[in-house]
Amino acid sequence: MSREGSTREWYRTYYGKRCANRNDLRTNRGVLFQALAMEGSVVQACYAIQHDPAQAKLLDVGCGSGADLFQLLRLGYAPENVVGIDILAERIAAARRLYPQIRFVQGDASCMDFPDGTFDLVFESTMFATLPDDALCAGIAREMIRVCRPGGYLLLVDWWMPRPGDPAYKALTRDRLRRLFFSGSDVELLKTQRGALVPPVGRFLSRFAPSMYFLVRRVCPFLVGQVAYLLRKSGHSTSLAASDHDQPTMLSEFTEDDVYAKAAV
Repeated sequence: MSREGSTREWYRTYYGKRCANRNDLRTNRGVLFQALAMEGSVVQACYAIQHDPAQAKLLDVGCGSGADLFQLLRLGYAPENVVGIDILAERIAAARRLYPQIRFVQGDASCMDFPDGTFDLVFESTMFATLPDDALCAGIAREMIRVCRPGGYLLLVDWWMPRPGDPAYKALTRDRLRRLFFSGSDVELLKTQRGALVPPVGRFLSRFAPSMYFLVRRVCPFLVGQVAYLLRKSGHSTSLAASDHDQPTMLSEFTEDDVYAKAAV
């Protein structure tokens, strides 16, 4: 089966096992606080990004129908500087209907057509957890690094809590992150930001006890299932870099939030 066919089959199986409105923010009350927590992790990770979003070029890898791009557009990224790539034609068509001013490309993220160092920020959201093929993911990671500008950023928003017994799911744990992005590449971790709770707990609280959601997340960090990793590619970007005084300090160790990651994975 082709990659396009296998991806389409994954989505068919996923929504076949679950209700069709599983991720519908308007009709499924279990989604609201999960979405807020995930978006919060993106915003807080972006605090460490030192470029002007209005001028920066952004790539969304595995963009699907474009549902996650609004988070970055709200932070000031200009639609004319944004590109999305996804392997499914029908999802690209949906993205173009949603954001006609953004360029969307149907293609394989493991062999992208963009020149080296094209983008200031390369973004993915919940893509790696749905791709258990390590060879494929390694190819995508290499391409994400390649098309990122020296001094640019990679923002990975994904699930890091393992789900034993599910062959169609492979969490982006810290170990997997290291294997994919830190093996022989000049990439460093800037920030790890906690996000949404594991879905059974988070969806239950969002639906039945929303006022408890963030309290539970604070006192039970081992229940956090989603994280935003912010990476930076080494090198100096002359066009968009902030002054040396404004640059965040490189972290040789994981930040405070990684204490929680050890409990989660």
